[in-house]
Amino acid sequence: MIRLNNISLTFGSKTIVDNVSLHIRRNDRIGLIGPNGAGKSTLFKLIGRLIEPDGGNLVCSKDANTGYLPQEGFVFRKKTVFEETSSAFEDILHLKHQIDTIHTQLEDPAIRGEDHQMLLDNYAHLQHQLEVVNSAKIEAETGKVLKGMGFKESDFTRDIGTFSGGWQMRVALSRLLLQEPNVLLLDEPTNHLDIDSILWLEEYLRGFKGGLIIISHDRAFLDRNVTKIWELEKGKIHEYYGNYSLYEIEKKNRMELQTARYVNQQKKIKEVERFIERFRAKNTKASQVQSRILMLEKMEKEELPENTIEQIKFRFPPSKQSGISVLDVKDVSHKYDGGMIFQGICLSLERGEKVALVGQNGSGKSTLLRIIAGIEQPYAGTIRMGYNVSFDYFAQEHAEKLNTQNTVLQEIETVAPLSMIPHIRHILGAFLFSGDDIFKGVNVLSGGEKSRLSLAKMLLKPTNFLIMDEPTNHIDITTKKILKDALLDYAGSLLIVSHDRDFLDGLVSKVYELRNQKILTHLGSMRDFLEKKTSDLLGEAAEGRATEALHRKSEETNLQKQQYLLKKEQNARRRKLAKEVQTVEEKIAFLETQKKEIDRIFSDPSLYDDKAKSVEVNKQYKAIAQELSALYNRWEEMHVELESVSE
Repeated sequence: MIRLNNISLTFGSKTIVDNVSLHIRRNDRIGLIGPNGAGKSTLFKLIGRLIEPDGGNLVCSKDANTGYLPQEGFVFRKKTVFEETSSAFEDILHLKHQIDTIHTQLEDPAIRGEDHQMLLDNYAHLQHQLEVVNSAKIEAETGKVLKGMGFKESDFTRDIGTFSGGWQMRVALSRLLLQEPNVLLLDEPTNHLDIDSILWLEEYLRGFKGGLIIISHDRAFLDRNVTKIWELEKGKIHEYYGNYSLYEIEKKNRMELQTARYVNQQKKIKEVERFIERFRAKNTKASQVQSRILMLEKMEKEELPENTIEQIKFRFPPSKQSGISVLDVKDVSHKYDGGMIFQGICLSLERGEKVALVGQNGSGKSTLLRIIAGIEQPYAGTIRMGYNVSFDYFAQEHAEKLNTQNTVLQEIETVAPLSMIPHIRHILGAFLFSGDDIFKGVNVLSGGEKSRLSLAKMLLKPTNFLIMDEPTNHIDITTKKILKDALLDYAGSLLIVSHDRDFLDGLVSKVYELRNQKILTHLGSMRDFLEKKTSDLLGEAAEGRATEALHRKSEETNLQKQQYLLKKEQNARRRKLAKEVQTVEEKIAFLETQKKEIDRIFSDPSLYDDKAKSVEVNKQYKAIAQELSALYNRWEEMHVELESVSE
């Protein structure tokens, strides 16, 4: 549908892509990843034809219709939530407006004879068009999507300007989904969504028929929604087949192979250099020396993969031990502007316990954390910290409390204990402050950079109880892993609000859900909670569909029977495909192991002493590579087919 042919693009002095060719096919589901600042969002603007390339060209098929959701910068006219969202159906709304205009004209007694008949004919024609496009779907579809995005019906008539930027993003996303483009570009779509809305969006995207490209730091979202990864790095894009988890495995294998090739080549270079140095002065060896010098000059040098910050291990500074009881919240209620946010909240934490607080956006999670941290006073109830508890609290707004007179390095040195001073640069690197970035003034940092610096400061303070509100919002997947590993090793207690399912999975052992102004306690891991949540959501959807079916006309019964039989066939086909996918993945894993072993043999210089053996090993390598390529293609085809029968 869309081809990028030898595209080059710069942004200021920075190269985004350099001579890159890509193809976006119908039904492609791609995750675009790369370091912060690599230019992913700029590349999206290019694909969405909002900017022009510096070199190369972008070719779109005639039917390509691209929909783009940016991270920010939404501009709305003064409209209600429902009006803005339903404007996705502009053609239908225009028809309705024309019909209303003619209806008013028909009531005018001054219009008679042929003019009146012409209006009647136009009215009938437009009514027929409206029936064909099914105007009733405006309210039904708009309401369905807005509810999926977390809006209540009472929100539909509210002015968009009264909502925060995060909720305005939901309106923009809702409108985009209803427009049904056949190429969908989503830039960090889960940033402002709660877990319920993320689960709903995933289900919606499963039924999306078109090309999908996602920029996201949400690993779980990528794993569930993409079958191909584009990694943007140093102006190039490397393509990997599979979801994010498969990408990590393949990327590791590639780096190991690249390292082996680099080491092997360096050995060869040193041998040649020793020969040149040894025989440079001998006339009898002059031609051989010269040929080796030319060989080195023409040799295409292998690059050593850069060390990544994944290697950084962060440990919290030691702190005094708290008592067994860390936190006791009893009968806490709170309200704003006369409206109750939550009431009768009771929860507790014990020493070493790690707990997630989840709930829909607007349910009061952040407010409850501020009350627990003592920043706000509850309307009713009590908060009691346990014996010897030393806590710290992180929230996005704390970024504004940084000392703007300091550099990044100076700011973090203000809280770092002596034992952590030697590790400060590594810690800052983990939070994406590398090289000269540590000498940047706090006053020139972006909102995301300030948030990361505030988080890094918090983690250097000796505490035994952490209260964290969305700590992963401005950090990438690699930094999340470093933070998660550190929190897993943290001996203190943790109460955390986050919508990042992968980050919470394996970290917390209990989930408090704030719903309908009350706290629901879910014992077990985040995965246990999500399985139950998904089951509940599917149950609610099934119940809703059953209720709608009671109001359908009798002829729809036959259609439902046909759909049931088709679903039955699809389920059988899906099970068969799932088994085939498993078989192919097992073959891929086996062949990757063989390939890795041959890579190890290749790195042994003695292999090339035996020409027959080296030819045979090379033949085996090519055969495995060909078979792997075919298997990856088949894996992708089966996933596309699996998605089609899962709708």
